[in-house]
Amino acid sequence: MKVMELMSYPISTVRPEATVMQAIKLMAEGRRGCVLVAREGLLKEAEGIVTTSQILRQVFARGLDPAQVKVSEMMTPAPLITIGPEALTSKAARLMVEHGIRRLPVVEGGALVGIITSKDLLKCVE
Repeated sequence: MKVMELMSYPISTVRPEATVMQAIKLMAEGRRGCVLVAREGLLKEAEGIVTTSQILRQVFARGLDPAQVKVSEMMTPAPLITIGPEALTSKAARLMVEHGIRRLPVVEGGALVGIITSKDLLKCVE
């Protein structure tokens, strides 16, 4: 199975100067576990990624106010591990295991076209 068959899109993005609270609201609205950080949305390479687990560890566990913390202060910065839409899902799973990550932005021709998560890959298992 190919990545494009399981990836999610559109991708939720925030600008680096957005607050963590803005990112949380965007994740909640889109029912997503992460947002990509990018200046020009999907047309430019992502500058980083913010996940719910990062927010819990780096903001709430430290007693910080998510309305005062910028996503650029706590994101995983680029370069991100990415994959192409034509790649096999087995390669996506291998990359996630090798790098200890649960999400892979999907990039085609330099543009972000989707994201595939470990949860998406579970759909392959019967």
